Amino acid sequence: MRFFKWLLGIILILVVAVLVGGFIFLKTFDLNKYKSLVEKIAYEQTGRKLSINGEANLGISLIPTLVINDVAFANADWASHPNMAEIGSLELKISIMPLLKKQIVVDKVVLNNAKIYLQTTSSGENNWTFTPVAAPKSNEVKTSFVSGGWLISSANAAEVETQAPAFLGTLSDISINSVSISDSSVEYEAASAKPMIVTINSLTFSTQSINSPMNVSWDVSIDGMNSKGQAITGSLAGLFDSQSPWPVDAEIEALNVKAKVKADLYDIMNKLRAKFSFNVYNPAGNFNAPETTLIADGKADLQTVALNISSLNVADNLIKGSVSADISGKIPSAVADLTSDKIDLRTLTPQSPLASKLPSLISTAEASTYVPNDRIPFDLLKTADADLKLAVKTLIVNDAMTINDLNLKGQLKNGNLNIEPLQLRIGDGTINVNATVNAAAQSLTLKVNTKDLILQQLHQEFAVKGNKDFGIVSGGKSEIFADLQGKGATYRSLADSMTGQVIAIVNQSELQTGELSFLNGNFVSQLLSALKIDTKKVEEVSLKCAVVRADINKGKINFPKGIAVDSDKMTLVSNGSVNLPDDKLSLSLNAYRNGIADAGIVQALTNLVEIKGTLQQPKIGLDTGNAVKTIAGLMAGPAYTGAQMFLDRDPAPCYTALKGTSFDNYFSKPSGVGNAAYQTYQGASDMVSDGVNAAKGAVQDGYNIGKDVAQGGYNLGKDAVQSGYDMGKNAAKDTAKMLESGARKLLNNFLK
Repeated sequence: MRFFKWLLGIILILVVAVLVGGFIFLKTFDLNKYKSLVEKIAYEQTGRKLSINGEANLGISLIPTLVINDVAFANADWASHPNMAEIGSLELKISIMPLLKKQIVVDKVVLNNAKIYLQTTSSGENNWTFTPVAAPKSNEVKTSFVSGGWLISSANAAEVETQAPAFLGTLSDISINSVSISDSSVEYEAASAKPMIVTINSLTFSTQSINSPMNVSWDVSIDGMNSKGQAITGSLAGLFDSQSPWPVDAEIEALNVKAKVKADLYDIMNKLRAKFSFNVYNPAGNFNAPETTLIADGKADLQTVALNISSLNVADNLIKGSVSADISGKIPSAVADLTSDKIDLRTLTPQSPLASKLPSLISTAEASTYVPNDRIPFDLLKTADADLKLAVKTLIVNDAMTINDLNLKGQLKNGNLNIEPLQLRIGDGTINVNATVNAAAQSLTLKVNTKDLILQQLHQEFAVKGNKDFGIVSGGKSEIFADLQGKGATYRSLADSMTGQVIAIVNQSELQTGELSFLNGNFVSQLLSALKIDTKKVEEVSLKCAVVRADINKGKINFPKGIAVDSDKMTLVSNGSVNLPDDKLSLSLNAYRNGIADAGIVQALTNLVEIKGTLQQPKIGLDTGNAVKTIAGLMAGPAYTGAQMFLDRDPAPCYTALKGTSFDNYFSKPSGVGNAAYQTYQGASDMVSDGVNAAKGAVQDGYNIGKDVAQGGYNLGKDAVQSGYDMGKNAAKDTAKMLESGARKLLNNFLK
């Protein structure tokens, strides 16, 4: 019995001795003596220099911990940074028991303050492909290792040239259970492009073995964009398999956008390529955008990306199609072909610039703002090339406007954007738009052509919806034409240089007057009031035609009798200009009612409206120039005033408005004695540029001579007016001065 006690005591003493001895050994073991060995092995296997500049320490506990500080791994000779990797500290926790089975199991790797630089060239080289260097032959290498005792024999020995222990080559498996990286960064530069920087706040990997799947979680920032997520990926060994797919199943969140991604990656360490599918969700309000879901699949490599979009759902607006991009060059290029059965802009957020309404634009006409002097972002057109095709069967702009069969073809190449064409059906007609924006020339060209537009179908505000509403009962066929060019670095300079022409035509229609619910601005109300147009009065109006013609030259918009409305109730003609460089307005509106029975001074003056001021502050007043000649005529006799108003009224204002344009013969040329009298009267007025008032005196004499002829229908009015003008030209000057002086006094009293 005593023997067993002594035996047990001896065993305990031996165990304690071994443990104490092992502890003393490990505490006195100098890992730094093996730095040159590790550096040599790394060089032979990679052809790159590994520098362990800091101390290597071994911590003693149930799980031995190896800590290495300040490590640098050299970069390829052609790379822009001297080191491919720089590590502040590397901590390895190694399991002891697996070593008995010739296995190395690293329980945990902790990497802090690491910087990794990845780079590729335009020729396809990368800095993570290594070229091993042949190891020296065994008879050329000195060794201090003794089989089974290499570790002990060199524990405190001087640093000597060594070779790797033989048992390292007999390990059946190496596994790393967990890797944790923090406060680190990865910089990736592709073919001299701007580097992409990934800042790693935290990144963890865990796996059972080198051949087992890995669990990954991360909190990183990519070029300032934060990203969090988790994933199950292929094995660590699979990263180096260039033939087999390396699977990824991930959930990602970045900038409040959530995504689920499944992918197969190939040849990760050399020429990365991938096949993938994903589902991306953006909640309503994020990026000031509506709720959006994107479901797509595709493939990609380091140079190209191709997507098949099975569903892009933007607030229940579905879009399908394909998108591809080539990022291999200095300027990326993209191709997109998208289709949709219906897009409803009403479902977009109020901040969307597309969610505009025609009524609100019209109602704010009294508050037109200056064209801003902000720079046009032409440089954005130089950042990429693109080809875009977009087809939308139904585009709902708002409650009152719907577009059908929208087709857009656009090409962006070398900073030159061409839209050829934008086609759509609206108002039972078609619109074709062609546009070019040239970034180098800082120029814009725009051409618009329409065919068979019906106004009441174009926008519901033109349709009659009630007994008291303004609208078009029938007809409404319209044409719009625009041809504009401009050049400038800012929106202001572009507008100031604008040159071209805009024409809008409305054909014969039946109208119903009434309340104009969408023309409720102060300026519009003042204009209608000045023209004595009662918008609450309901009556039928037969519109013969209406024309707006604007000739634009270096920012000055001229209306050469270019605004005309001809109907059975009233004829309206406007002449004048809008000068965009200084925002000044100068327009005269002459409205002639049907018949000449009421030719008093008040009735005559209400026909003469003038718009002055600026685009920001338009002012409506009396056209004083025409008012003076009207009162002068009134002083000559009321009958003359009526005749004057008759002769002033163009028998074909729409034809006159379009004269000299490509629509010159759109309306029939006027004919007959009435037109001849009008032309003679206008010719006489034009001949005396500084004596319009004097000419009126001459016309008065001519009118007295031809009074009976005029009352009989002016059948011979042309010859009578001409003869009267010839006979009274000289005598009219003194009379005209007297009439003008008296007329101005009467006008001043009237205006007071």
